[in-house]
Amino acid sequence: MNPVHMIQSLLNVENLPKDSLFSLRQGQLIYGKVQKFFQNNTALIQLGNVKLYAQLKASLSAGNSYWFEVQSNDGAEIHLKVVEGIGQNTSQQSIHSLLKHFQLPETKINLQFVQFLLSKNLPITKGHLVETQNWINKKTDFPKATAAIEYMIKKDLPFTKQIFQSLVAVQESKSFTSQLEQLGRFLEDPKFYSLKSTQPLKQMIGNILENSSINQVFSSIDDQLPSGTEVKKMLESMIHSLGLEYDKEVEVWSKVKQESFESLDSLKPLLLKAMSELGNSGRELEPIINRLTGMQLISQETNGPMLQILMQLPILLGEKKSDVTLQWSGRKTSNGQIDPNYCRILFYLELQSIQHTVIDMHIQNKLIHITVINDTKEIETIITTLKPSLKEKLDELGYNLSFIKVIPPYEKDKLDEDQMNSSILLKDGYQEVDIKI
Repeated sequence: MNPVHMIQSLLNVENLPKDSLFSLRQGQLIYGKVQKFFQNNTALIQLGNVKLYAQLKASLSAGNSYWFEVQSNDGAEIHLKVVEGIGQNTSQQSIHSLLKHFQLPETKINLQFVQFLLSKNLPITKGHLVETQNWINKKTDFPKATAAIEYMIKKDLPFTKQIFQSLVAVQESKSFTSQLEQLGRFLEDPKFYSLKSTQPLKQMIGNILENSSINQVFSSIDDQLPSGTEVKKMLESMIHSLGLEYDKEVEVWSKVKQESFESLDSLKPLLLKAMSELGNSGRELEPIINRLTGMQLISQETNGPMLQILMQLPILLGEKKSDVTLQWSGRKTSNGQIDPNYCRILFYLELQSIQHTVIDMHIQNKLIHITVINDTKEIETIITTLKPSLKEKLDELGYNLSFIKVIPPYEKDKLDEDQMNSSILLKDGYQEVDIKI
């Protein structure tokens, strides 16, 4: 398991969100199956992973699958039409028929993309296929691209190139630390010295890479553990430094022309300002901007009962520069925050001595269960030594430590897809809505 797998598991939303059927738009095609009939011309229809009741005006057969086109959706009723002329299955012949229906060429990318959409039971539109042709080429990492597109469709995000690139960038295997270091070297070019944005950006990159507070927290394995307040302040500081406070960032960015440049005191607005000043050279900044935006998109607030937050932070452990990837997922409180008493936190670390390490922490009614995923023989001895100090700190914060256990990575692999995917807590059962076919 690595940070890329962690992030891809977040993008791999297994089920449509609870209100996704009401997000269906005119012109979309979706593949569905008639489960059974009832009185008054109603039937149970399965569209993707959602089952619902429909009023039929078309002649359909129980047990058969059909292609449906969304005629209208006003939030109260969804009108679907059976599409004629497309084979009523998901075979290769149907894929060719679908492209013909949309009057699109049978290119390799189109064929692969339609096959992917069908395998995921995603709605299909001509617009999505056309845009995908422009975004994906032979050099594109197809699994990362399709994971991004699936997330965009299921989360009903605007189908734009910028969002697509951001969700691909957040899956980057190159460490965030190395990207920042590379950018710092790029900005050392003398031709950029006269630009107003260069020095503040270089200073911000240096501050983030040398952040003493986060390094102190994650280096405390040989020292006294920091308090919960200290950890909270550190994380809040880093969120601000990276510019992940989206609403505040946009507000500041909109005032750039009226206020002094010094008001831009976080990474992303500084990157955006520098990119506008650098002209063509500003493209070098896009990978980091897109990566930060990808973190924001995955962490954005949802309308459901759950929230998730994703962050990648540079850290210095001993002499080793690396990233720590953090994922929070949990129940939403009344004020829109993650409930600290019912949540899950995952840390992925690349440590100098014990290498790949994942810490999986579950909190249920202030009772904490911790699983450390690592195959180093000495790790259990280290944990036994630190456990009393950890328990004491948690007691001070009102939490009780239930257990800490260590398992090797191979035992965790088979559980990754379900356990890493916070959206699995939102699985739907039956959902009754009114549609007409």
